[in-house]
Parts: sequence; structure tokens; C-alpha cells
Amino acid sequence: MMMLPGAVLAFQAAAYATKHRIPTPAQRGQAGQKKTGPASSRRRVDDWVTFRGPDGDFTLKFPEKPKLQEVAPGPATLIRSYAVTTQDGINFSINFHDIGGDPRSRENNEWKRELEEIMAAADRNQNVQIIQTHRLAKNVIEAELLQTVPETGSNINYLRRSIVRRARVYTLACGSMINNKKVDRPLCEKFFNSIRFISKPRRH
Repeated sequence: MMMLPGAVLAFQAAAYATKHRIPTPAQRGQAGQKKTGPASSRRRVDDWVTFRGPDGDFTLKFPEKPKLQEVAPGPATLIRSYAVTTQDGINFSINFHDIGGDPRSRENNEWKRELEEIMAAADRNQNVQIIQTHRLAKNVIEAELLQTVPETGSNINYLRRSIVRRARVYTLACGSMINNKKVDRPLCEKFFNSIRFISKPRRH
């Protein structure tokens, strides 16, 4: 079972909108959004900060140094979440946890055929609209999602990539915290594709 980032993204979006006074859909009809400062997310990915997972099993590039956001109980180990939101309101995040069992087994290195349906049901329970879903590899599923933040009425469009590898689930998410702003797919894909796995025993 994976931790879906929808609720976390909604909370972060509400906090960001409050801090930066981003208009609700009703307010957008009366006034345009205020422009933010320099977009640090636009720096070349090669210039981003390389984050090394606390267990030494992966590296991932962020536009700024990510911070630990949440630690929650998981099915086998704690679920740890790291994220950063840039000046231009784009959120980059990853959470990961173990699912137990043999890391070398097939079932712990590829997704089940029915996983898309399971994820869709979980998303609907969080009031998340699924725009599209693709299985990029046996162990990688990517989805574009749209979620309404109850606190502000803002619509958050983001991408999520879910990876299972050696009995560990990695969930990456990327999207704008600004109301009704379409996800920057090329930028998010660069973030997702910057992950590198390190083949070494993990500490538990």
C-alpha cells in the first residue's frame, strides 16, 4: 500500500495560498494573480540540489534543499516525506516506505495489473480527479491529477509517479500550488527522471 500525496498537497496548497494571498476561483474573476519573484524552479536541473535518501538507496534532484515534511506509520516501516515549494509556487515532493517481503521477489519489483483501479479508488476517496494514467514500466505508474483544496477552493493540477523497487514504494509528486495553473509537465518529468537508485543494503 502506498501513501498518496493528495491530502498533503492540498494542505501545502492551502498554506501557500494563505501566505501569498492567492485568489480563489471567485476572486480570480475580479483581479489577476500577483506575480511572484524569480522562478527558482527554472534553473537548469543540472544546477539543482542533489538530495540523497536517508537510507542511501537513492538520489533525487530538487531546485532547493528539501525538508522533512511528515513521518507517519506505514505497512512495514515509517512513511517519510520530503518536499520543497519554490518561489513560483511549484511543489516537488517524494515519500517512501517499505512494504515487507523479499526485495528480490517479482511481486516486490513490479506493480499488480489491477493497481491503477486501486489507486483510482483511493484518489476518488480524496476528491482527486484523475485526468490520465500511464504505466511507464512494470514498476512505474504515472498519473496527472486535479484536486480542489477545500480551504481555498483552489484547483491544484499535478503529476504523480509511483515506483516500486526492492520492496520499497517511492511516490514522487510535482505541480503548482497556484490556483488553476496547469502542471508544467516537462519540468516535472525532469524532476522525476533525475532519480537514481543506489544498489546497496538499506539501514532499517
